[in-house]
Amino acid sequence: MRPTSIKQTSSNELSIRWDDGSQSAMALDFLRAHCPCALCVNERQENSEQGLFSLPIANQTELRAIDLSGNNAMVITWGDGHKAGIYTWQYLRELSGESAT
Repeated sequence: MRPTSIKQTSSNELSIRWDDGSQSAMALDFLRAHCPCALCVNERQENSEQGLFSLPIANQTELRAIDLSGNNAMVITWGDGHKAGIYTWQYLRELSGESAT
């Protein structure tokens, strides 16, 4: 499964059209909250274990850029400069199912 188009459709939403004709729309804050980089995954895990939550940082969910990473992923540069997460196509499809629930 690969995207045929990826675009920001509003100030807080990213839309992905897939090669099977389906479309996913995900809130940018949801995507940032599910950043797959090791630092963010570790922070979410530690916070969950301790019953804590992260406080938002200014511009944290602002989309600055999307760059392809090879043939199977993309990297999002966020407004606060964070760009360590590599969002694979498979991960994005999984997230699109979670964001709908």
